[in-house]
Amino acid sequence: MRNAPDAENSADSADSADSLQEPVPHQPTVPAPGPQRRPEPAGRPDGGVLRLDLRIPVPATRGHDQSSQNQSSQPDGADQDGWQIAVTVCLPAQPSPSAAGPGTDGLETGGLEPGGSAAGGSGPGVPVLVGLPGGGYARRYFDLPEPGYSQAEHHVHRGAVVVMVDHLGVGESSVPPTEVTDLPTVAAAGHHAVTAVVDGLRSGTLAPGVGPVGVSAVIGMGQSMGGHILAAMQAHHRTFDGVAILGSSMTATTIPWRPGTAGPVIPEGSSPDEAMAVVLASADWIYAFFWDDVPESLVRADSTGGLPGRRTAPVWGSTTYPGLTGAEVLPAGVAEAAASIDVPVLFATGTRDVTGPPLTELAAFGSATDLAWFVAPRMAHMHNFAGTRHLLWNRLDAFAAQVTGPRTTRLW
Repeated sequence: MRNAPDAENSADSADSADSLQEPVPHQPTVPAPGPQRRPEPAGRPDGGVLRLDLRIPVPATRGHDQSSQNQSSQPDGADQDGWQIAVTVCLPAQPSPSAAGPGTDGLETGGLEPGGSAAGGSGPGVPVLVGLPGGGYARRYFDLPEPGYSQAEHHVHRGAVVVMVDHLGVGESSVPPTEVTDLPTVAAAGHHAVTAVVDGLRSGTLAPGVGPVGVSAVIGMGQSMGGHILAAMQAHHRTFDGVAILGSSMTATTIPWRPGTAGPVIPEGSSPDEAMAVVLASADWIYAFFWDDVPESLVRADSTGGLPGRRTAPVWGSTTYPGLTGAEVLPAGVAEAAASIDVPVLFATGTRDVTGPPLTELAAFGSATDLAWFVAPRMAHMHNFAGTRHLLWNRLDAFAAQVTGPRTTRLW
């Protein structure tokens, strides 16, 4: 197992962040089998959200080719049952007097009205928003513990179900060797996990006390590296009814530099790992990741263990990366996948982000049935830390409402 290359930054020598959980060494383990209702950290109310921590078994197969030849061998890092993908499902925690019996905790259908809808079709029910985190981050990036910083709570309060995923090779999911976790393999594992969760929601078999949930649409939200994985999931597996690409370049990841400083020059002929090493060693990650008004306590909590490669990680971070990360700094690493996406696309960035010129990025989605670009003001690459984060979350709510309405079909 290879940890991501580390980059020194000015926050590495900072004292421990006050009022937030200390970064702790990451251990690549998975939750205990079966659904768990996660106890909230001391002093943090549940926010009216039921959080179910799950581990989802997925086939230990390489890439998006699910042939019998691939299934006959077991890749490194997989046990006899395959790999495990750690997810957290967030639903409204609405008490129901009709719920009864051991294990229900007085909850029924997670506070949602039971109902059904055809797979892949619009109809009664609620949208399911699937959060795919970026490099160095894990699924709880979408559920930050600081009051007012949980994107999951925001969407659940507006009637959605939120599913947060640790990619294969990240966080509490299985961590195979990095030579195994290329983009097709990570995308295939993510597709299997998301499909299993959505099927469990629809059938009412996801967890005790959570009855059938009508699902009107499944929408992927991929931040940074998560956007590349999202594009591959949609291109190869058609996992989603709509995709939101958040601070993720489909043409060439471009790190922003402070005014008056020059970016690095990647030598011609560099391998993906060599190019990534040049960028990691040169970038000012605090400037790239955080707008100037982000509270210092949050910046310190996120960066004290290193960025983007981490020696230690906060609860929303990961010290491990999948092996696909090197190719992302090179031009057009995921352009082919983006070009094949034929569902509605929201391309959203902060004012200071790692994406290329807007029209160049939008042109990558040549098959999209609907295409929108949103820029959040006073926001850097790590969107959920920004003071303007709610503007992005509101735009995602509107996108979900659009996707759950009448579907658009290409006419050419």
